[in-house]
Amino acid sequence: MRLVINNVELFVGIFCLYLSFSPPINAADGNNPLVAQACEKVKAKDLCISSLMAEHASKSADLAMLALISIKVASNNGTNTSFYIKKTLDTKKLEPAVEQNFQDCEDNYISATQQLDGAVSSLVSKNYKDTKMFLESAIDDAITCDNGLRKMPGNQLELPHRNIMFRQLCINALDVVLFLTTS
Repeated sequence: MRLVINNVELFVGIFCLYLSFSPPINAADGNNPLVAQACEKVKAKDLCISSLMAEHASKSADLAMLALISIKVASNNGTNTSFYIKKTLDTKKLEPAVEQNFQDCEDNYISATQQLDGAVSSLVSKNYKDTKMFLESAIDDAITCDNGLRKMPGNQLELPHRNIMFRQLCINALDVVLFLTTS
């Protein structure tokens, strides 16, 4: 009988230990209510919510972690767009003006992803002023690319759409960081 009690005590102890380390669960739908709060004042609210909720870590994240996730989402998108630009330049025969715009955007995306890396480092060290500065610089890089693309003949390639998405993800990340600093 004592062996059964010890096994039950062991099971209860392990179960309690598991519960103490498991993330809190929103019983209603498994979503983190902070995501909606963080995205409340964002211009592209639906994009903000969907991009954060697509990341598993957001389910149990606090506000600082949501800010970090939003920057990483923008960074991943920027990296993917940078690969798209490079692949397009390497594999397609483009008109000289279009090729120049792609090369300029490639430089902008290299800079923007570096800025986002700086934003992550600043956020982790709780240097919110520099975090905002890095995010604003990444947004400026996206705007610079966009300005060149607007002059591009045809505009039939995917880059203008990718650039709009990247810029909006950066703006969302900035808005989430601003929400973090005012909360």
